[in-house]
Amino acid sequence: MSHNGIAHVEPGLTGEVVEASTSEFLAQALELDAAPPFGAFVEVAADDALTVYGVVAHVQTAGIDPGSRAIMRGHGDVRDERIYQENPDLPLVLRTTFRALVVGFTEGQEIHQFLPPRPARLHYSVFTCPPLTVRRFTREGLEFFQALLTASEVPNDELLAANLRYIAAETGEGQAFLERAGRELAQLLRADYARLTAILRRCLAPGETV
Repeated sequence: MSHNGIAHVEPGLTGEVVEASTSEFLAQALELDAAPPFGAFVEVAADDALTVYGVVAHVQTAGIDPGSRAIMRGHGDVRDERIYQENPDLPLVLRTTFRALVVGFTEGQEIHQFLPPRPARLHYSVFTCPPLTVRRFTREGLEFFQALLTASEVPNDELLAANLRYIAAETGEGQAFLERAGRELAQLLRADYARLTAILRRCLAPGETV
């Protein structure tokens, strides 16, 4: 159940850009606690045929006012969803944001897996990429893995593993994609076998081995 009552939104629409740089952007989710999942592909399209693609690397729910923190509202039997029911002002003082690392862009029909010439535009809409876009982007290559492995202030290995699981599920390619991704990672991490196997283990089903 959503907390702010938004009922009808454009399919895939998930937030709005509130900060942007060449290498990342921060978006506020349309609904509280409704950000795209960690590791998901998102996109921001501009009016000039430039579309910026990012991977969700951090999600946070906190007070809108950066100088104040949320306080405990529960008491007695009032807890969990009942807190929101008895405090209808909460969606007005809380927000969910998500940070996305930029992994590529399209200009016209051509896909590039490097940083765009300019950032995503402030206050433009953020969409979760449809499966067809995820499939097309990843079939162009997997060079964007390097950006996820080396980004600062993110749990790189957890992020990459989450992204691999997301791609495998969204594209429907499953194990075939994971095998292709494993070969790419083996080249990038050929000097760090322990890190490579740790990432791949996070993508395996129970009982499977690297």
